[in-house]
Amino acid sequence: MIAVHDTGVGLPTDSPDQIFESFVTTKPHGTGMGLAITRSIVESHGGRLWAERNAGPGATFLFTLPSDAGE
Repeated sequence: MIAVHDTGVGLPTDSPDQIFESFVTTKPHGTGMGLAITRSIVESHGGRLWAERNAGPGATFLFTLPSDAGE
């Protein structure tokens, strides 16, 4: 498992998983493609990508990949 913590705007309160949908962005000039593409790549390798709220500002993004990929 890999975890990356940030101190950005955090996750939407109503549906935090929405940030992984195409064209959804929290940035003024964002395209909303980065997290959708990233999740697609992780899942195509048998992994899982998700985000959790931090106790303070920002969010934590986590992903797992199977250790036996390709065997």
